[in-house]
Amino acid sequence: MRTSRSRSLGLATALATLALGGAAVPAAHAADSTLKIEAPGAVAVDPDSTAPGHGSDSTQLRLGLTLSDHPTPATGRITVDLAPLQGIASVTVPGNACTVVGQVLTCDAMPMYEGKQSLDLYLYAPTSARPVGSTAVLHTTAVFARATATADTRVTLGGSNVVVEEVPTNRDLKPGDTWTPVLKVTNRGQLPASQLYLTFTGGMELTFLPQFSNCRYATDGDVVICTVHAGVDPGETVRLSPIGFKVDADAYYPYEDVRVSSAEPDLSGWLGHYRFTPGPASAPKLAVLGKPEGGAPNGVVDFERLNSTSLNAVVPNTADFVASGSWAPEAGKQQGKLTAGMVNNGPASIDWRSGSHPARVRVALPAQAEVLQKPDDCYPTSTDPAVNSFDCGTTPYIRNGYRASFDFTVRADPAAKLSATVSLPSLGEDNQESGKPWDPDQANDVVTVALGGEASTGTPSPQPSRSATAGPGGSTPSVPATPAPGTTPAAPSPSASGGPGTGGGTGGGSTAGGNLASTGGGQGAGTTVGLGLGAIALGGGVLVAARRRKAGARG
Repeated sequence: MRTSRSRSLGLATALATLALGGAAVPAAHAADSTLKIEAPGAVAVDPDSTAPGHGSDSTQLRLGLTLSDHPTPATGRITVDLAPLQGIASVTVPGNACTVVGQVLTCDAMPMYEGKQSLDLYLYAPTSARPVGSTAVLHTTAVFARATATADTRVTLGGSNVVVEEVPTNRDLKPGDTWTPVLKVTNRGQLPASQLYLTFTGGMELTFLPQFSNCRYATDGDVVICTVHAGVDPGETVRLSPIGFKVDADAYYPYEDVRVSSAEPDLSGWLGHYRFTPGPASAPKLAVLGKPEGGAPNGVVDFERLNSTSLNAVVPNTADFVASGSWAPEAGKQQGKLTAGMVNNGPASIDWRSGSHPARVRVALPAQAEVLQKPDDCYPTSTDPAVNSFDCGTTPYIRNGYRASFDFTVRADPAAKLSATVSLPSLGEDNQESGKPWDPDQANDVVTVALGGEASTGTPSPQPSRSATAGPGGSTPSVPATPAPGTTPAAPSPSASGGPGTGGGTGGGSTAGGNLASTGGGQGAGTTVGLGLGAIALGGGVLVAARRRKAGARG
C-alpha cells in the first residue's frame, strides 16, 4: 500500500507541473533574471603610462556585474570592443583567462556566484598615440543566464591632475593665534581643469574661521567642501583667497587635511556620514586670485594623484597625564577589585595620526597576586615570571579631560602585604617609547596601590619632572606622521563621538572624554578577544588608525 500511495503522489505532482506549463521553478528564475553592468561613465589614460606594474600609472576600469533573481551559480561571457581605442589606449586584463581576437576582447566561461561578478580592465598609453584630448567609447557586452547587458565608457587620452602644493610646517603658533596658510593648486595633467572642489577635513585643534558662500559646512563634524568655478590650465599654479584657522586652546600637533579635485566629492562614500549646510549667501566666495569664475564643467577627468596634503603645526603646549589606582577588597575573601586608569588634565589634547597610543595604562602585580578576571581591552605583557603585567589600550586621540579606567579581579593574601603599580607607557608616532615630552610633570605618572585587607588608593611614585620651556611639553618633537599623499581620510567611526563611555561589571573597563569606549566584562572567550585587540593597538597599525578618525565632536 505504501508503494502505491507514493506512485499516486508522484503522478499528481507531475500533472500539476504540466498544468503550470511544465517549467521548473529554477528555470523560471533564470528566464526572469536581469543583468546589469556598473561601469564608470568616463576615464582618462595617462599618455606616459605603461602596462600594469610598479610605477606604471595605468588606469583601472572596473566592470561590476549584477544578476538578479538567480541564486544559483551562473557562467557567462564578457566581450569588449577594442577597435575604437586604437591610438588612445591599450588594454590588458591581468590574471583572467581572456583572449583578444582581432579587435575584440573576450572573457569566456566566467563564473558568477550569488549574482555578483567583476572584471578589471587596465588601460595605458598605446605605442602609437593620437593627439592628447582624443576620445573614444569603450563598449562592453555581457551575457549570463540568457540575460544580456551593455555599458559604454568614454575614454580620453590625457586628463587633468590638480594638486594642492605642500605647505611647510608652522612652528610659530600658540593657542589662540590665527593661522592663514597660503594654499596653491597646480595642474600637473595634460588637459585643463574647469573647476576645483576643495575638501577640508580633520580640524584637530584648528577651527575653520571664514564663512564662504560657495562652501558647505558639516553641521555634525569638522568638514568643509568648497566649489570654485575657475579653471587651471596644464602646468599652471594658482593661489586661493586667504583661509584662516584659529589655533584652539588644546592644540599640540594641530592639523587640517586638504584635498582638491576637478570633480565633485562622492557624498555616497565616507563624506555621506555628515550633514551639510551652505555658507551665508552674503558671504564672499572662496576664489582663485586673479581669475574670474568660469563656465560649465568641461568633462575632463582628473587623475587625482597626490591631490591631498596636510596643514601641520607644532604648538608649545603641555598636557598632564595622571595615573590612578584603587583597591577594594571583598569582605571575608582574599580577593577584590583593582581599578587602574588615567586622566589627561590638559590643557593640550594629544593626537597620534599613526594610530599609536600617546599613553597606555600598564598594571604590574607580583606573581603572588593572581588575576582572576581582566578587562577585554587589557592584555598580558609579562616576560618576568615574578611579575604579572598587563597593558590596557586607551585611544590614539587623548583629548583634554579624557579619562579611562580598567577593573581587574585579583586574589591577594592581605598578610603578604602585596602591592600593584600603575604606570603610563607611551608610544610615539614612530611606534617607539616617546617619553611623553608634552608632560612636564611626570611625578604623577606612576602610582602604587596596596593590595591589603583595607580599601586603598594609589600613591605617586617619584618620577623625574621636565622643563616646559623649549617647545611642546618642554622639547621640540618631530612632526607627526601624516597620511600618504593621494589617500582618502578614513571614514568616521560611529563610536568616535568624543562623548563619555561607561563600562560595567567585574573585570570591565571604561573610558570617558575620548573617542574609544572600552566596555566591561567577558570571561573565557572574552580574554582571547582582548589579547587580539591589544596586539593591534600596540602595533599602531592601519586598523587602529582607520577607526580613529574623529567624527568632529569636541565633547
